Amino acid sequence: MNLIEELESNRVLMKNNMLVKARYSLSLVENRIFLSMLYKLQKRSDGILTCSISHSEFKDIIKFKQKNTVKGILDVLEDLRKKPIYFKEEKKNKKGNLWGAYGFINGYEYDDELGIFNIEASEKIYKLLKEYLKMGYTPVNVQIWLSLNNSYAQRFYDLLRLWSGTKDTVNYKIEEIKELLMLDDKYSKYNDFKRRVILPAIKELNETGYFEIDFKENKVGRKVESIDFIVKDLDKRKYFAKDDAAKEIPNPTLEDIKLISNEVVSEKQEIISLDQIDIVELNKTKDVKPEKTDIFVPDEMVFTKGTLRRFKMNFKDIDFKNEYMNRAFEDAVMITLDRDDVETIKATSYSFFKGTLDNKITEYKKEEQEDIKHKAEMDMLW
Repeated sequence: MNLIEELESNRVLMKNNMLVKARYSLSLVENRIFLSMLYKLQKRSDGILTCSISHSEFKDIIKFKQKNTVKGILDVLEDLRKKPIYFKEEKKNKKGNLWGAYGFINGYEYDDELGIFNIEASEKIYKLLKEYLKMGYTPVNVQIWLSLNNSYAQRFYDLLRLWSGTKDTVNYKIEEIKELLMLDDKYSKYNDFKRRVILPAIKELNETGYFEIDFKENKVGRKVESIDFIVKDLDKRKYFAKDDAAKEIPNPTLEDIKLISNEVVSEKQEIISLDQIDIVELNKTKDVKPEKTDIFVPDEMVFTKGTLRRFKMNFKDIDFKNEYMNRAFEDAVMITLDRDDVETIKATSYSFFKGTLDNKITEYKKEEQEDIKHKAEMDMLW
């Protein structure tokens, strides 16, 4: 797999360990939205607390039809806005702890013209997200995490992966697990807790193929006090192959990391800026330019004959096989069809569709470059 394929296929969130060890209780859907927000925010370097998630992206995140409508998503965001997350932080003087309750998000808005939800994180969450290097972090494979269909499995993914890089056996006290999952007042009988929480979470994690987890109960008298989780974490903790352009620098500073991560080497060892990377061009050889016979159209059925012909003329230089350009196309189609309440893009809708797609292409090209930079920087940090 070449560098570009690696950058496209791996999505990793560097999750601050304070977020991993925080006390909170979210539903499966709320957890997915929160993680997606964290991932989008961490890629940004402009200090803005707001990220945008399109309706089509939400439909990929949320498979429940009653939840992935605009109203359903707004309802979930409202619940997320109201729920607290609790942190325990050691004081700087080492003489005690600070306990605090914060919100997951400050607010949200929906742009019905563009079909985009703008979500504003709380300052505490944003600060923790950006300070993961200082406080320690757990690498979260976003694709695996979002595939989980059990909210407890989501939390156990984090809690076990927090230690799986250094320990084969991870011990948690029963009361500690209950506290972290905010189940203090539930499952007074251990067998109920085991049946409803532990077993389903471990079963689903094992079924991903990325874990082999077993556990041993530790008793004091007849009471189970703690659990030893015997964990084989089969997922890599380093997600990106070291690029040829990376310089071997012992104990690199942040400036060193920036310098390294802002360069890649082509096949002819020519240094180019990440800002100038064109994924399509990097996947071609420099000397051979295959002749383009026809433009790839993700879905020809959404056009009439006339608008399909015009689309091919207007966007002949865009590769819609590219993941980001494909998402731009899908967003533009969805916005146009919803706006005009039609099933195909006719001549009367085409001008609006073209303007929307032009804007989406610009938006997703920027996101593509941010993804490449972020993933290259993560590689250097490892």
